Amino acid sequence: MKNTLHYDQRQAEFHRYVNESFPTLQRLRSEGKARAFNELLLKVLPDVKRYITRGLRIALSKGVISHNKYKPEDLFDQLIIDINDKLDEVGDPGEFHAWLFKRADKLLEDMEVEEEFASYFYDDIDAYSRAEREQMKEEYSTDGDGDLVMLDELDDISYKNHEYLLKNIFLDDSHEELMALLERKEGEKDPKGLVETAVFNLPPTMRSVFELATEQLFTPEDIALIKGFSVSRIDEMLTRARYLLRDTFKDEFQNP
Repeated sequence: MKNTLHYDQRQAEFHRYVNESFPTLQRLRSEGKARAFNELLLKVLPDVKRYITRGLRIALSKGVISHNKYKPEDLFDQLIIDINDKLDEVGDPGEFHAWLFKRADKLLEDMEVEEEFASYFYDDIDAYSRAEREQMKEEYSTDGDGDLVMLDELDDISYKNHEYLLKNIFLDDSHEELMALLERKEGEKDPKGLVETAVFNLPPTMRSVFELATEQLFTPEDIALIKGFSVSRIDEMLTRARYLLRDTFKDEFQNP
């Protein structure tokens, strides 16, 4: 596995930068300096914006939402409004970055609830039937204008650090043999694609918790704040996710 120290440091520095921006954002808002407030806010939201975009991609690919009914930019604009309205909810500046993800998570949850409610009354609300969606082999992504499009129309926009993701699945040397097998198979199969698929197929809440830990480097305490769960439940989900992912790799590479 490649050295992931740089990724660790970069994410830790960005967490610190976002949290340290909170008092300045408070002051700018209280002084009515909307332009400066928005400029700083946009600087601390790139990971949150990607989180919203990925949430929409997954919801669409799983048939939870309708094609082209929602755009990432629309949800992102609503997030900015929510942040401005509810900034006083943040009690501890050290939790500001986690709180931003909590607000984004709330928007995604509300979107899914709204869609489920609508589909209860309108069975054909989706532009594609379930059978048609199952036949579609291409995943959706987002273009520059926020429209959902096929992935093969775009360059690879994945924002995962593949090596860091694997590091967090194999936390110690007890799975050294499987890690070595993965590396040997790189020329025959696509380990990155396998990891993406395996993570995608985790139960929704478990997948989101795992990605917050491995992509955003949030602590279990931070994720508990974002998700509204106990820290012990977050730890349990992370342990279970790693177990399921390791089992997936064993089935794929040891039992071809």
